[in-house]
Amino acid sequence: MELLTFRRAFKCNYYTACFLCYRCCCFLLLATSVVDVNAASLQDAECGSLNEEQLLRQTDFAVPTEHQWLARITYENGHEEKLPNDGCLGVLISKRNVLAPAHCFVQYDGQADAYSVQLGVWNKSSNAHEVVCDKDGYCVLPAQDIQLSEIAIHPEYDPLTLKNSLAVLRLQRDAKFSHNVMPICMPPLSLTNETLVGEMFVVAGLPIKDMFKHKTWVNTISRPYCQKTHNSLITSSTTICGYQDRMKTYYQGAPLVGIQVQSDVPQNFYLVGLLMDSKEVAKKERIVSSFLDIRPYLSFINRNAEGLIVKS
Repeated sequence: MELLTFRRAFKCNYYTACFLCYRCCCFLLLATSVVDVNAASLQDAECGSLNEEQLLRQTDFAVPTEHQWLARITYENGHEEKLPNDGCLGVLISKRNVLAPAHCFVQYDGQADAYSVQLGVWNKSSNAHEVVCDKDGYCVLPAQDIQLSEIAIHPEYDPLTLKNSLAVLRLQRDAKFSHNVMPICMPPLSLTNETLVGEMFVVAGLPIKDMFKHKTWVNTISRPYCQKTHNSLITSSTTICGYQDRMKTYYQGAPLVGIQVQSDVPQNFYLVGLLMDSKEVAKKERIVSSFLDIRPYLSFINRNAEGLIVKS
């Protein structure tokens, strides 16, 4: 298990998994009031791990063992200050590859620039290689900070309109899969040509104004309606629009995921898109977002990534 949790004064409790108490000598026992994540089921999942009780617990926060594919992009020389909202995210798709928007990397000189990705980030204010503990004593193992060896930018990326804004990142070493680091499944072939309008998906990311990983439902709308009603939003022929269930604005690149169901039982999450833009609407009572639909880019992704998992 890769998640450490404890309560002060040895009053141990859980987010979703148990481990030997950090800096103490007690073993945690399963708390019946909170969901347990079965170790074997996580190992069997391989990608897109889904726990239905976690899914239905729609609080603002996502616990560390939810949406484990979230990747935070890091830069050298304070480069984050030049980015929209000071940060970008990506999504882990294999042991060696992360997807992210191309405009998070390509600067005015046309060169792709980034340093590393951090996997397993739950608190964005914490430093890599440090155990993260909140004020109540819950602790999470450090994020994995892995440097990049290559950035493949989509050949038709347009930095002016942000069309085809997609990059495949290659890591210098394999990510270590655990309860809080796991890749997302790629879209199943059966859904390649299905409509994305009038659907409900989930997006998880690091909020601009909060420290911890959050999640929310997204209800999708048609592109014509989106472009007519929200014409200041970044859209193109390969974007998806939707209204978020909660008033949180995330770093760009936050992954939008769908749910595969078999015999009426949710099986796993799969990747739908990457966050491109968000706007507050209806007198700041609602957020509408646009996401890059990754399905038109599967050939580009397959050419530049290895070890992708598709669950039929």
